Amino acid sequence: MSFRSLETAGALIPTSELSLDQLSADELEQLAAPWPVRWLYPPEEGGPDRVVYLFCGPGGLDVGVRDVLGHQLDTVGVELNKDATATARAAGFQRIVMDVRHLDPKHPALRWVRGLIVTAPCQCWTPAGKRAGQDPRNQELLLDVFTAAFEATFGHWHDSGPCEWEGECLICADPEWDGFGGFTGPLLTLDEVRAPIAQMTDERIGLIAEVLIWSLSLTAQWDNLRWLAMEQSSALPELVLDGLREELWSADWCSAEYRVLDAVDYGLASRRKRVFLMAARHSYVDLDALTPKAPMPTTTAAEALDWPTGIRVNTRGVRKTAGGNCWSADKPATGITSKIRGWYWEHDKDRRFSLDEAALLVGFRPGYPWTGSRSSCTQQIGDVVAPPMGGVVIGSLLGLDWEPQLRAYLAEIYSTTAGRPAHALAA
Repeated sequence: MSFRSLETAGALIPTSELSLDQLSADELEQLAAPWPVRWLYPPEEGGPDRVVYLFCGPGGLDVGVRDVLGHQLDTVGVELNKDATATARAAGFQRIVMDVRHLDPKHPALRWVRGLIVTAPCQCWTPAGKRAGQDPRNQELLLDVFTAAFEATFGHWHDSGPCEWEGECLICADPEWDGFGGFTGPLLTLDEVRAPIAQMTDERIGLIAEVLIWSLSLTAQWDNLRWLAMEQSSALPELVLDGLREELWSADWCSAEYRVLDAVDYGLASRRKRVFLMAARHSYVDLDALTPKAPMPTTTAAEALDWPTGIRVNTRGVRKTAGGNCWSADKPATGITSKIRGWYWEHDKDRRFSLDEAALLVGFRPGYPWTGSRSSCTQQIGDVVAPPMGGVVIGSLLGLDWEPQLRAYLAEIYSTTAGRPAHALAA
């Protein structure tokens, strides 16, 4: 087996044609790094989709696919936070510890990637990040980055007339050009694409551009990418969502749609409103597939945690919660954030949430291997994609019947007869 035109920053052996059969195990590892060696080779027929998962965190969406859906994907996640990475690895998921922006989407090991998932940090769109993403100037810069991402992958449309990009245009440079139109090919580097991000008041805003940088790069370079899923704060402006869709459509993606979903409507014992963008290269995204055939059960926090009725939880001054700084556990919990580390029973200030209790409210089985300090673990729990929602979105995107599996999963984790780990204040 060989690769042609291996001209990418990830390639360590500069040759126009490389036979993998001639390489030693060490050379294969060097060539594939940081991706798995098996990804240098075509997948087995009928095997699981290869998936790149950017900003993957501690594994919530992975749990949704594996444990809620019971579905197998060959996923490699990229995450910079070492505690979140350790958590995910302990749970059985494959991770690369690296800044997403330091990886090359055109790496030869990514040739057969079929799925892309992106769950970039969302604080810059919310009060936690002072809503920097809502600033019109920041949004203008972000849309400029979106446009540049297309220019760095597909370039501009070249018709049969004179070309203003002579010397850079791949069509003009082709001695066998037939005179018909086509895309010029890359006109910018990825560093040039990301350059405007430095002008933003919060550079985390620009991380959402990785959705396009990676999807367009993989499409232009290999054209084996078939589906894309993105999760983000429900406060993400429609202007940004529409900008993402328009660039995907320009790259000939068949469908790109988005919808705001609240996990409480899917049986979760807490509110968790997020926007999900779903895109398909050669088929139409069916948003109706996100709707259960019958209403999902409503689970209160007290039922999920096997607490007595009448408990009220104090959030220590987070007064935007309905009812002041307390909420009733006889209803689904308010949105779980990292601040849950300090929440306590109103009538017993020493009774705080264990990690298992906090995680159960967002859809994890007890005993998930959270790693790091208590603050680090609650940050992971606050930021994570709720596993049930991961199952719903990926299941819908892949045409899987997710509803029976989700109902069974919720019945299992919220069963009061299931074994509960003992409460631990410092767990």
